Order: sequence, then C-alpha cells, then structure tokens
Amino acid sequence: MQIMESDKSVYYTFKYLPLVGGVVMGVGPLLGHLKPELATFNGEPGPPDFWTSIIFVLIGLLFVLISILLISKLAMVEMNNQNLKIKKGNKVIEVSWLDVESVSMVPTVFPPLYKLRLKNNEDYFLFNTTRSGAQLMIFTWDWSDMGGLIKKKKSELGI
Repeated sequence: MQIMESDKSVYYTFKYLPLVGGVVMGVGPLLGHLKPELATFNGEPGPPDFWTSIIFVLIGLLFVLISILLISKLAMVEMNNQNLKIKKGNKVIEVSWLDVESVSMVPTVFPPLYKLRLKNNEDYFLFNTTRSGAQLMIFTWDWSDMGGLIKKKKSELGI
C-alpha cells in the first residue's frame, strides 16, 4: 500500500497563520498611534481610541498564544497500512498501528486536524491530512485517502 503524508501547505498554515495574524492584529493599532496621519479606523482618519487598541492587542495576544500551543504539538505524519512515522522537528518516531492508543479528528477545525496519542507516551500530537473534505458549522468531514485509512484502522483496532 502507498505511503500517505500530511499536506505540507496545510501544516505550515496551521503552524504560522495564527502567529502572523496575531502579530498583525496586535501591531496594527500600535502603528496607528505612532503614525496617526496614515491610520483610518471606523472610516475616520486618526488613531484608534484606547479601547479599540486594547481589544485588538488582546485578540492578537490570544492568537499568538494559540500559535505557541499549536507549534509545540503539531507534527507531520506519514502512514501506511502497517506503520506511522511522526516527524516533529528533528525527531522522527516510527511506530506500528498497534502502538496507537487513540486517534480522533478535532471537530471544529478545517482542513481536518487529528489528535494522535501513543501508548506509553503522555504527550499527544496534532497532525493534518489534506484539504479534501468539507465543513458545515461545527461538523468536519475528511474525504482524503489518509482520512479513509484512519477510519479503517480505528474500526479494525478499536482505537
């Protein structure tokens, strides 16, 4: 059977988009205060008011914190019918499907994001498949070959 791998573009999007978005949201109002002649908020020229700045900076900080959480858990995964290879930074973990304690899709995230927990390991890994799927409100479906293999292995092994 062929080896399936996490989509690299989706991996890097999950890894860096919250960080970039948080920095832009946090720095935007601050730049508006530094260069008020270039800023327009709510259709009016000039710097934002104090509370608008605080709200944007706090939302930006929240995005940066989410990014830090994701970066520490996000991994690239290669899998076939027998084995999984988890690549996290410079570390590569090769395991059999029998060493998997649980694998589940995070329900409200698209493209599909999975949580993987191994036996004899307290930590967990987050990994993506591809952009093949759909999302309606809080429900996410994964139509990729990798998602199909995960469903098959979950039913075969009862994980």
